[in-house]
Amino acid sequence: MIVEYRLATHSDYDHEAIVHIGRSIRPDDQISPEDLRDWDKNQHRAGRVSARWVASVSGLIVGSGSFSQTQWLEPTTFYTHVMVHPDHQGRGYGRSLVERMEGSAIEHGAQHLLGQSDERASRSLRFIENARFREIDRWWRSILDLSRFDPSSWDPNLERLVAAGIRIASIAELRETRSDWKRDLHRLYVAVETDAPSTLEILEVPFADFEARSLGRQLLADGFLLAMHGDDLVGLTEPRPVDGDPTAISQDLTGVRADYRGRGIATALKAAAATWAKEQGYTSIRTFNAQSNAPMLAVNDRLGFEREHPTIEYLKRL
Repeated sequence: MIVEYRLATHSDYDHEAIVHIGRSIRPDDQISPEDLRDWDKNQHRAGRVSARWVASVSGLIVGSGSFSQTQWLEPTTFYTHVMVHPDHQGRGYGRSLVERMEGSAIEHGAQHLLGQSDERASRSLRFIENARFREIDRWWRSILDLSRFDPSSWDPNLERLVAAGIRIASIAELRETRSDWKRDLHRLYVAVETDAPSTLEILEVPFADFEARSLGRQLLADGFLLAMHGDDLVGLTEPRPVDGDPTAISQDLTGVRADYRGRGIATALKAAAATWAKEQGYTSIRTFNAQSNAPMLAVNDRLGFEREHPTIEYLKRL
């Protein structure tokens, strides 16, 4: 038996093997090979520090470990991810990957490492806690079953907004009426994301990153909805398709400018997005929300999203 550790390539083989390991650990993992390719491409374009290793046994990839700077965290906090296929856990591969990852991250200026683990994965929890990570937050994946969603029940909420001069529009409409719509949308995105409740400071996402991720391969122009007060963009909700599951939508950032909160706009946006998704034939919407963002968790609960088991977020000071 030959055990090897090497830097991962950007090949389909490595990406598919890493995704296979992730889904072996958590079958509902949404990450796809296409997502990994997009991530690697954007990291390289932006010049951010990023590295991924794989562990192989007699040529079979059984584990991976990675670290990277991100566009939304200060540059000395690196996001990390280590996983080993369940059939090969308990043999020291994860520990070796962590040692390589941490050593290299320190060389690249990391002061903190951010990681996560499924609450149900007791072995992973022990592993990450033994590596001196501490819990800082929890995230829930929530699912909205669109067969049980009644759009008409949310009409009064939308009517109140219309009476207050606020309407719901889509990116498809926005780009037909504004020459600089991408920059306008980026300004709203930054205002919403950086002001959302979080245990960590969220930085302004550079325009190039916003354009590549939010307006790139997975853009649903008719479903990416905006709240508008006159010509002002005041809120948004961002859906994207789920690779490999044409019946589902993943809802990413939903938020409202601070000066427009408390008017039911976020609820209206999410209800309008669910209505659009149901009309398009989708059967479910998936979203993730942090424990630290209690207002958005409450919005999802009102709309009928059902929470699954949490993912625990950890931080380690180097």
